[in-house]
Amino acid sequence: MSPQLYWPWSSAMSGETERAEVVRAARELAYDDYLSALLAPRAHQADLLTLAALFGELARIPLHVSDATLGEIRLQWWRDAFAAKAASGHPVADAALALEPRLPAPLSELMAPVIEAHAAELYAEPFPTQDAFDAYATAPVATSFALRAAILGRPHMASDPIAATAAATLGHVRTCARLPFLFAKGRYPIPAYRLDASSGTDAVDEPALRRAMTGLIADAATAWTALRPQLQRISPDLRRVVLPTALAGPYLRAIQKDGRDVLRDIADPSPLERSARLWLAARIGRF
Repeated sequence: MSPQLYWPWSSAMSGETERAEVVRAARELAYDDYLSALLAPRAHQADLLTLAALFGELARIPLHVSDATLGEIRLQWWRDAFAAKAASGHPVADAALALEPRLPAPLSELMAPVIEAHAAELYAEPFPTQDAFDAYATAPVATSFALRAAILGRPHMASDPIAATAAATLGHVRTCARLPFLFAKGRYPIPAYRLDASSGTDAVDEPALRRAMTGLIADAATAWTALRPQLQRISPDLRRVVLPTALAGPYLRAIQKDGRDVLRDIADPSPLERSARLWLAARIGRF
């Protein structure tokens, strides 16, 4: 049975149809954030599901197009929708725009780094520097946490140092899980120096790529080991903002599983494990 949720927005489209489409998009495109939304206070669930659906819609574009131009067109549609601030007929875009009065800045501004991160995934070229890679890996989660904080009525918590570290850590873990999908399309959004390539992809070969992935995974695991004790001591309010970080551990275990090919195999914790880890973090602060 579908959860009974409180929805504070409406539109010209059939309300039930639009609500169902947003929930479907959140569940199918951003399952981790979908589960996190259902563990939030009831009054905030619908808005957090809208955010999950929005981030899921953007994240799927590079994974579903083979041509960079087509991907750029789809990403530009979202830029235009945010800038227009008018009903588009797209249930997720319209629901997201309905949240804008409660956000710290216009969606066109807030979502720009997220769109740029996904635009980078459309091309074969690696990032020129580690800083550029870090910004790419962190932007979607940092923006998500900022919007979660605003929806939860705690906008100042987006700038909390632990929230920033949690966003960077989860962002790098999620990137390690996402990269095999991009490698399969001939795209290498990782630091060029890790590939022994100063530019382009001519020097990219499988041994270099494997070494690069091993290093990125090790860095993400080190960051999680350092962060996890800090999360046990945070306030319930901050816990709600960074709740998706509870899945960094399960994803790392899946990524580092014996026998897994880091370049090709999907790292996908079971739905039961994800639900359990999020529930423990939400209810008793166990990350």
